Amino acid sequence: MRRSSHRVAAVVAALTAVLTASGSAVEADARTGARPAAAPAAAAAAAVVQGTMPAPRFSDVVASMRRAVDYYRGTYAVTTGVRNGWSWSTYYDGIMRLYRTAGDADVLGHGMAWGRDTSWTLTTREESANEIKAAQNYADLAALDPSASLASADARMRADLTLPDSDWWWVDALFMAMPSWAHWARRTGDPAYLNTMDRLYAWTKTNGTTSPFDCTGRAPGLYDPAERLWYRDCRFVGQLEGGQKVFWGRGNGWVAAAMAETLEQLPPSDPRAAQYVTMLRDMASRLRELQGSDGMWRTSLLNPTAYPVPETSGTALFAFAIARGITLGVLDRDTYAPVVLRAWDALNRISLQPSGFVTNCQNVGFAPGTPYQGTGPRTPASSTSPGTLHTDSPPFCVGAFVMAGAEVARLTRSMSTGRPVAASAQQAGNEAPRLADGDMTTRWSAKGYPQSATIDLGREYRASNSLLVTLDDRAYKYRVMTSLDGTTWTTVVDKSANTTPGSNTDTFVGGTVALRYARIAVYGVSGTTTDWISIREFSVHDRYDPRPDLARSGTVAATSSTAANPPQLATDGTSATYWVSAALPTATAPQIFLSRLAASSRVNAVRVFSRPAHGPRTVEVSTRPDGGTWTPAATATLPDAQGPHLFMFPSVTAREIRIRITGSYDAANVQLQDFEVFGP
Repeated sequence: MRRSSHRVAAVVAALTAVLTASGSAVEADARTGARPAAAPAAAAAAAVVQGTMPAPRFSDVVASMRRAVDYYRGTYAVTTGVRNGWSWSTYYDGIMRLYRTAGDADVLGHGMAWGRDTSWTLTTREESANEIKAAQNYADLAALDPSASLASADARMRADLTLPDSDWWWVDALFMAMPSWAHWARRTGDPAYLNTMDRLYAWTKTNGTTSPFDCTGRAPGLYDPAERLWYRDCRFVGQLEGGQKVFWGRGNGWVAAAMAETLEQLPPSDPRAAQYVTMLRDMASRLRELQGSDGMWRTSLLNPTAYPVPETSGTALFAFAIARGITLGVLDRDTYAPVVLRAWDALNRISLQPSGFVTNCQNVGFAPGTPYQGTGPRTPASSTSPGTLHTDSPPFCVGAFVMAGAEVARLTRSMSTGRPVAASAQQAGNEAPRLADGDMTTRWSAKGYPQSATIDLGREYRASNSLLVTLDDRAYKYRVMTSLDGTTWTTVVDKSANTTPGSNTDTFVGGTVALRYARIAVYGVSGTTTDWISIREFSVHDRYDPRPDLARSGTVAATSSTAANPPQLATDGTSATYWVSAALPTATAPQIFLSRLAASSRVNAVRVFSRPAHGPRTVEVSTRPDGGTWTPAATATLPDAQGPHLFMFPSVTAREIRIRITGSYDAANVQLQDFEVFGP
């Protein structure tokens, strides 16, 4: 609700007086163009972040995952590779994560069809660790559908408990086998599986010299603690290329992803998790240093100029592992979220083609090399042959891409999951709260049309898209509505004439909206005659990590503004209104927009929506404690686009946050639709 004009004037006057008294008034800065005084040494130690972060919508992330899978899935039928081997099993690892993210019954069916085609067996045509990768997916499928058989996998996992220490002589083995061992320990309660996993991991890390190759005289162990990276196998220990140690990108991706997938299964209290947490942290800190300026990694981690082409599978595995580490709580969000967001942005810009083809994949290998860069396979797949698709874009590369997407989607978490739900009707056993419990195996059901369910978010948020997962992919006719007060409703998604089956990710009409309540209203169904409404999940999302906007409850001021467009319009929760400065910002006479929070708070992100053709061009975001000294947090040259433009920086305690604008896309002023502030 907009504040009254006389109260706004009083607040701004008081705020300006306080700033003037502190010697740092925004008006003085604008008149003189002077830079703020140097920050204290402790604050100055933090580097100023250059540029903004890409902030994907949940719906856009899911769309990318689906595009890759839709392009690829039909080619499994004509594969000439081992159907239950490590490559296809990695692809189906991605399929399972797509299902848990978006809930399409058709995607689950894709996974079940694979299991039936392989008779739920494990191959005996590969190295032992590679052969049990499929077991992990079989276990996940069996948890969702009891028709999945684990008899063969159970027998093999029991038999492998006596594998010799030297069985894992290459680092790929960690990803192929460790998650399956952890799955079996969790589902059986037998610690013998973890004992075997720990034993094999320890040998690979600290010994790893017994292999099919002659590594006489090489130092033991495939892990290099000085570099916090792993050699692929003993042949590379001590070898140099271009004066640098040879650490293969995808090989290290396998290890990092193995740590993340293993930690998914280990109970947090299990003391054996500690060594895997430490390894993921150590690797993530090194990988952060080695990430390319384009967001991707190269196949030779320490010698990127030898193989300068960005590579997809390693990048995707790193993004997956680091993002999963964030959501598991073992990696710091402030530090590593920018790494993940840059990587996902690059995977969509460079790797994912409009057709759904995933390019820049290095084919099956064991050392750095140049990936394939075509926009499609050299020979397209047909109804009888995969052509060169499975070589140019191998199954494991597509799987890794989808795995990364699933974890980025998890970072764009829903503010509605787990919140109270009220429904117009409900079936006993399938009550309304199941609509928003985050579980794709439960549902809300109600008989007759129309029916609706309303989620109370508990406080005001902003959202821009939603997910609707229906039972059996039913094509319900529906609308999504939002409200700030529970009385006045706005339709943000209108699919009241929907005939398309499957789960739906919808972008809101009008873009990003403020809301306290989200409602799904169902009016009918297409393609079936049922009079039952059954919805597995309904959730609302924004972009990366939606949180309450701290600027909404504070006060604002600006260097100047027009009478019709005061600064309060940039913090009113709607992009339909906006602040307009009364003067053109320049390097010597900047325009400053300042937000004073209701109380000192931890802050780590600012989000700005610009008015296209009128928005800021060159900016600096700064923070300061109550009455303290301004410390720059981020600088950027913004594009001429609405955005949102997301600034992320290490968490600081601040009472005031400002954006200092020294250039505009307008010839007379600068205009901001929204200025939002977020904490950890």
